[in-house]
Amino acid sequence: MNHEDSTPKSQSSTLPSEGEESQSRRTTVDIYADILEVVKRHGGHGRVTRISYGCGMPVDRLKKFLDRLERFGLVRTGKPFGDEEGTTYILTARGQEFLDTYWKMKGFLVSFGEV
Repeated sequence: MNHEDSTPKSQSSTLPSEGEESQSRRTTVDIYADILEVVKRHGGHGRVTRISYGCGMPVDRLKKFLDRLERFGLVRTGKPFGDEEGTTYILTARGQEFLDTYWKMKGFLVSFGEV
């Protein structure tokens, strides 16, 4: 028997190729990091619509994530700057710490060939 043919055909055809799944789906932690990065890029604060465009996520879904991030203490809500109405989300020190740790771990995983 040839070692190349030792994998059953049904199993090899259903498994995603290396890196395929990680590029098509973001984990919840990746989504948290994306949201926080968008807020950070806009001066550490942002309104829902701006964050939604930056993350490529519908506003209704984004609001659920922002609520969780606020409960975790990674963002806080505040009044908009200037004469704007609505709510602004502000990156907290803990949110910045999350991002620093996220990118450090991502770097380790890349160096291990896991991402």
